[in-house]
Amino acid sequence: MPGGPLRQPRVLRSRIPLMADDRQYEALEPLGGQTSRIRFTGTLQGTTIVWEVRLMTLRHYYQTLPMDERRHGIRQFIEVTPLSDGVSSATIGLNLSRIDEPAVLKTIIMLRQWKRLKPGRHHYGETHQFGAPGSS
Repeated sequence: MPGGPLRQPRVLRSRIPLMADDRQYEALEPLGGQTSRIRFTGTLQGTTIVWEVRLMTLRHYYQTLPMDERRHGIRQFIEVTPLSDGVSSATIGLNLSRIDEPAVLKTIIMLRQWKRLKPGRHHYGETHQFGAPGSS
């Protein structure tokens, strides 16, 4: 594709129209698993930026925590880094079984509509605890 992104081997790259103005996202890792990374345009504190977002299920995040931090449970979260050279990254933990395209599209809409979002960690929703795989 002329003028398109550089090709990287073994990494899924898809471009899907999101809105009437044809804004798109780029999947930097395959969708459908416990984690994924995407890139898209949006705003942060009134500045047009490129978002680089790592999405993960809460179960995946929970399993990365030290045992002493697991006992209190976890909530869905978004952690935003300060803007640097027109790019901001975010890590988002969602209470989903997998990160699929509907989750990506809803996340993009959420970030694009969250007008007062600031760098830092923001929690929302109920607290969740995870036991053995298959339970929630």
